[in-house]
Amino acid sequence: MSKRIFIDGNINSELCIIATDGQEINYFDYSDELIASKKNNIYLGIVSRVEPSLQAAFIDFGSEKKAFLPFDEIHPSYFKIPHNEKLIETDKDKPTNETDEKQNKKHFLSFYRKYKIQDVIKKDQVLLIQIVKEERGTKGAAITTFISLPGRYSVLLPNNSSNGGVSKKIANPLDRKRLKKLHDGFNLPDGMSIIIRTNAISAEDEDIIADFNYLRKLWTKIREETLKSKAPKLISELDTPIIKVARDLNQRSVDEIIFSDLKTMKEYKKLESEFSVNKNKKITHYKEKLPLFESYGIKNPINSLSEENIYMKSGGYLVINPTEALTSVDINSGRSTSEKNIEITALNTNLEACDEIFKQVQLRNIAGLIVIDFIDMSINGNNNKVERKIKELFYKDRARVQLTKISQFGLMEISRQRIGQSIYETFFKKCECCNGNGLRKTKSIIIHNIITLIKNLNSLDKTKEYEINIDKSFFGENKIEIIKRIKSLKLKFDVKFIEIEENLIHKIFEIDQKIVELINNKSKENIIKNTTPENNSEKSYRRKIKKKIVEDIT
Repeated sequence: MSKRIFIDGNINSELCIIATDGQEINYFDYSDELIASKKNNIYLGIVSRVEPSLQAAFIDFGSEKKAFLPFDEIHPSYFKIPHNEKLIETDKDKPTNETDEKQNKKHFLSFYRKYKIQDVIKKDQVLLIQIVKEERGTKGAAITTFISLPGRYSVLLPNNSSNGGVSKKIANPLDRKRLKKLHDGFNLPDGMSIIIRTNAISAEDEDIIADFNYLRKLWTKIREETLKSKAPKLISELDTPIIKVARDLNQRSVDEIIFSDLKTMKEYKKLESEFSVNKNKKITHYKEKLPLFESYGIKNPINSLSEENIYMKSGGYLVINPTEALTSVDINSGRSTSEKNIEITALNTNLEACDEIFKQVQLRNIAGLIVIDFIDMSINGNNNKVERKIKELFYKDRARVQLTKISQFGLMEISRQRIGQSIYETFFKKCECCNGNGLRKTKSIIIHNIITLIKNLNSLDKTKEYEINIDKSFFGENKIEIIKRIKSLKLKFDVKFIEIEENLIHKIFEIDQKIVELINNKSKENIIKNTTPENNSEKSYRRKIKKKIVEDIT
């Protein structure tokens, strides 16, 4: 099956990227001017406020919300350090084993304890910062002054000398030895280090060296741009969709990259020269009138990735439900009845579900706590098979992942590091009808609320007629019942219903806001009237009870 990357849209407005293996989507990314990711971006920021109570600072980097900078994320170069202090090691001082590295970290932490943030940085001070976590809700972005530049095979730490080496995920001793030798051969200046990434295992040495040289050039450009810029300003974008294609997706296995926009294709070719290892693939400009995805039979990814039910080839299916606290994944066998043995059916469906769960987590970028409800299996060995399978899959995840064993209730918990926004945060918001709780009022409750409103209107005694806007379809279905209830009230005024065809689907009915305020004020008056000090007094209440008891006895 041919592996293709489809890039639909313009880099300056809207960009949708899909990677497929045959007809199956295995990568999805979307960006536009409103939801562009800021993760890993480097900015020149200004200290807006220093908070000694939090031992943190708030940084203005050009966004509406100020970024949050903890004290331990401030690089020592910003400190007013006495000459006799020693914090950053030279090449001779670099740790040679894990024990030395732990001691170095302790020394680092003890150093920070000697200072307070208010002694280190001041208001209006200019800092070079990098986004660690993006803005969420009311929270601003989390940032650091320890810069990291991600490449295809390595990560350059230009102002951090203590965290370099070979990725801990690389377990094979031969691979570690080869990459460690390559790592030690890099001519790194003092204060700089590099981490060899996991995907360097299958890379040629020359490709890794080329990647390192690109990162060195990138850091030089960032420094030059910083020196001539005025804060707050964006210095460099490191994780744009088009950069991720050139850096991460353009592997040797890719057969073709198809662009719908000529300008975006030209921009990509500039980037590709820095990262490319696959020079044999086709780069195509799609010119047909039919939309790119439809032309190649790809279902709209935005719609498909928002669906709760995901059907598998066996006939089983997943149900994915995101909530405030966690994301639940329920596995159902559905039409998967090819096996005569129930245990074997459960095992095969669960194993197939592992592949689909990993795929959906990647595509939807689900983070936080994920709870999977597997089909119950009575044999412990089968539970072990499923656990091994899902651990093998998530081992390939670039995010940090922790997994538990399957519990006696058939549940497995997965904690996944947040990297950017999930598809639910990008494309969806809380339902205005139910305020995001997933519940809609029944017609009985809605009619009750209408009658309650009319009773409140009766208490105002201000006019002879009130107008209530009401959803046309709802009123049409329940008109007889509503009119019947109103007649039973024997009102001294008339109620006129204005049928609205749209914009009331979330509220069903509404009334003029001024009248609502009159009702609220009337209600407050009644509350004050009925809530006297005597009524609220516990002693008074006890006296009344005691008096009543005495009266009953006598």
